[in-house]
Amino acid sequence: MHIHMIEPLNNFIKLPDSSWESGWWTVDESKAKELIGSEIYFHKKQQEPSFFGGTITGYRTQEDEQYQGKVAFTLQYNAACRNVRTDKSGWSKKMKIISHD
Repeated sequence: MHIHMIEPLNNFIKLPDSSWESGWWTVDESKAKELIGSEIYFHKKQQEPSFFGGTITGYRTQEDEQYQGKVAFTLQYNAACRNVRTDKSGWSKKMKIISHD
């Protein structure tokens, strides 16, 4: 499984352990948990190649009012997750989750 996200604002935080965090996404906590170990690809627009990405290592759910209930993913950057394209079908709410059957 992997996930493609539209992120036009470069809303990334580099963490002390050299991993990255990206939030705040509307994703069910059960789906966020299922995505751990999957690749995540960030795009400016649906039809543009990804500009950043990596392997999801964890997530957290925000508690404060502004982003309450939203998910922030922690990821380990991987250069192989750059310049990846996906077709235009399957996008919903600025994201596309692809399951490998």
